[in-house]
Amino acid sequence: MRYVLSPSQMREMDLRTIEDFGISSPILMEVAGARCADFIKQNCAEALADGVILLCGRGNNGGDGYVIARHLYESCPELLILDIGSGKMSPETAHNRQLCERLGISIQRISDAEELSTLLAFMPQPAGILVDALFGIGFHGTLPSMIQEIFGRFEEYPAVKIAIDIPSGLDAHTGTGYSLKMDYTLAIEELKYGHLLENGRSYCGEVITIPIGIPESYKDDVNCYQMTQYTLPERYEDAHKGSYGRVIVIGGSVGFLGSVKLASTAALKSGAGLIYLYTRQEIYPYYTNMTDEIMVFPIPEADAGNTPDSAQIVKFIQKTDAITIGCGMGLDAYALALLKVILQSSSVPTVVDADALNLISEHPELEEYLSKGNFLLTPHKGEFCRLAGLDMKELEQDTLKALKDYQAKVKCPILLKSHTSIYMDSHKTIFLTSGNDALATGGSGDMLSGIISSFAAQGLELSAAATSASLLMGQTAERLSQTQQSYSLTPSDIIAHLGDKDA
Repeated sequence: MRYVLSPSQMREMDLRTIEDFGISSPILMEVAGARCADFIKQNCAEALADGVILLCGRGNNGGDGYVIARHLYESCPELLILDIGSGKMSPETAHNRQLCERLGISIQRISDAEELSTLLAFMPQPAGILVDALFGIGFHGTLPSMIQEIFGRFEEYPAVKIAIDIPSGLDAHTGTGYSLKMDYTLAIEELKYGHLLENGRSYCGEVITIPIGIPESYKDDVNCYQMTQYTLPERYEDAHKGSYGRVIVIGGSVGFLGSVKLASTAALKSGAGLIYLYTRQEIYPYYTNMTDEIMVFPIPEADAGNTPDSAQIVKFIQKTDAITIGCGMGLDAYALALLKVILQSSSVPTVVDADALNLISEHPELEEYLSKGNFLLTPHKGEFCRLAGLDMKELEQDTLKALKDYQAKVKCPILLKSHTSIYMDSHKTIFLTSGNDALATGGSGDMLSGIISSFAAQGLELSAAATSASLLMGQTAERLSQTQQSYSLTPSDIIAHLGDKDA
């Protein structure tokens, strides 16, 4: 796992290092710039030979750029620094600019996009590397129009594009904003939220962390991480089917028959010992010819019919190790009654997905049952907006805050499914970035809920089950896309390959 920091946490760690160790701000800047230059020399040597353009702002991010220029000078005398922006330079930045001037590095003041276009037109060849050191993690709001126009000139520029700390124009807390699309982003010390949220994934390229000497003990209280490796439940040579847990998948309704089938099959293929599918009596016959290893039962109904029999449901869920509820379940009174029984009575890990989430959003009084510690909500962004009473714009303006506010309200772990999925409970936040557009199809969420409940039934804690299931599914989709066009992959294809040895 890698730490993920907020901009304020990074600034606090910088300040503590300065105050506790007497390491001055100029020294931290020197280390940051020197190590960024080392990365460029070691990983972009061919492009470096064609020269470097550095876009330097007036703050400390610009100062990092001037330090980088100094450390690249001997390896690449074809350096051009473009001084862009307004306002007074920070003392550290002004000092490093003076050092660049003493070395004779070319520095050009750029006041508008036309001036840049003229300069680029007279260059004998394009530079091999473009370094963005305009704004750092303190940037908020919208880029000035002049900067946007300058970026427009560089969008198709044929250079390796490298951002220092975060691409200029992105908010380091929320990931919102516009920037150039980078090949690399050199994150100083640790990842920031904005590298992983919203536009961060699209604009940052490959994110490399550049350590600058912040003591590891300063990160002891950080409870936010990026996870890239999944954990599988343990397997035993002397095991039997009961060793790997019992999973109950509840759902399905007319018109939405496949969802519980996908969830059940995913639970089976991810290792659970026994799978029970419970569905409405009127659609029960549809499932009688499905996979032989999955046991299918009609939901018990009360004598009057068309009403779930609460006593019988409580009886059968007492014999399971994990539950998934909601896949294709419907939003009628029958589904509501069924969900209420599960929320009131379940004491095992229970994945609440799809229609179960929409029922909770329509009946917020159900939230009172979620704080027992055994429930996991797995909404996509639209479902989460309905749960939290937000519109999509509000959510995307500060995803972490919205998620934290709702999680604190319901006191229940949440896995928010998106391009970057986020697991959050009262103790930790985990970013998950596996997967691709192959998962942008109906049934992917059903598959995920089945894997989570399977892992939970096999003994993984709910947080590990959720994060590992997300990574396994996403990495399987990525691997299959290497040999098959992503648009043609289905959840069934991914489920069939969950156990591939090279996963």
